[in-house]
Amino acid sequence: MANLNTAAAQLDFAFRTLRQRWEVTTSVWNDPVRWNFEKEYWTPLEMQVPATQREMERLAQVIAQARRSVR
Repeated sequence: MANLNTAAAQLDFAFRTLRQRWEVTTSVWNDPVRWNFEKEYWTPLEMQVPATQREMERLAQVIAQARRSVR
């Protein structure tokens, strides 16, 4: 379970870093290609990452409960 918690923390850090870099990028990239990229890739990613983090937390809870049950 420690690996799952570590992975969740790494995902959180990586996505925060990516979001900061995206904000910088959008300040200088403003054309139809960028708008398409944002629509097709960035916006879905912004929704998927938090959902994935929630599911990782839920999975960690299920694993912890399963471990307690077999002891």
